[in-house]
Amino acid sequence: MCDSFDGPPPIGQVKAVDPEADALMSKAKALQAEGKISKARSPLKEIVRYHSLAPNAAEARYLLGQSYEATGDYRDAFKEYSKLITRYPQSPLYADALNHQLTLAMNAASGKMIIPVFWGAWNTKMESGVVVSWLREIIEKAPYNDMAATASSILAKFLVDQNRPEEARVEYSKLVERYPDSRYAPEAQLMVAQLWASNHTRGDNNLVNLSNAREAYEEFTLRFPKHASAKKALSEASNMDALMVQQQLEVGRYYLERSKEYTSAIFCFEDVIRQKSINPAAAKEAGELLAKAKAALALTQNQSQKQ
Repeated sequence: MCDSFDGPPPIGQVKAVDPEADALMSKAKALQAEGKISKARSPLKEIVRYHSLAPNAAEARYLLGQSYEATGDYRDAFKEYSKLITRYPQSPLYADALNHQLTLAMNAASGKMIIPVFWGAWNTKMESGVVVSWLREIIEKAPYNDMAATASSILAKFLVDQNRPEEARVEYSKLVERYPDSRYAPEAQLMVAQLWASNHTRGDNNLVNLSNAREAYEEFTLRFPKHASAKKALSEASNMDALMVQQQLEVGRYYLERSKEYTSAIFCFEDVIRQKSINPAAAKEAGELLAKAKAALALTQNQSQKQ
């Protein structure tokens, strides 16, 4: 019979002493002291496999994680720390394991972590999918402390660097909602606004994106009124208004010059002119284009009547 299990130890089932596990731990530490890191894994694996209820089982997992880290086997290291966190939540090594995972994830996200591929033929950075998976696991395992907020911030920035702006915006939004008192929350709210704003040049929802950006900047001033960037955020909200007016002008220009829908063009230009106080330059240009749109509409109507 062995003590191997997949979940946390049943209450009251952890052994008070396990001489065989103690002997294996002594052997592992002796090998580590001699610099034989890989060989030390064998007795440690025997502890976690056959003596999982021993008092030193969590330490064995922890030492395995450290062993894999030392030899650059980062995926295996992360897995061992995960098993410690999942199976020994009451262990004093729980927080240390999480910290090791966060360090691994930070190094991977920053590009500092280099791993060999094809049996060492060349080296490369950790795959983006692994980085995202690691950070999300940390957030899930430590959902109510500063470590989770840190991991959320790193994940969102990593997604930005990977040119995945929509995913990044979602992560920044989650950070603000879940950890509003975190030191990362103000920057995250600004990033939500900036990502909406930068997205207005993509796709067909330009006005919607600008409107969402404006709301996000306003949300920043409401959430963090004393922040050093509060005035700037308010100014950016006004800029979004100006950009929305400019966008309306471009829509009118499209109706006038491309689709020849003059009635729709007139409506857009008149709307821009009504918002002269927000974007005077756009309103001036709209006035000029409005005259052209009305002339074109009149010409079209005259030709229709003659027919």
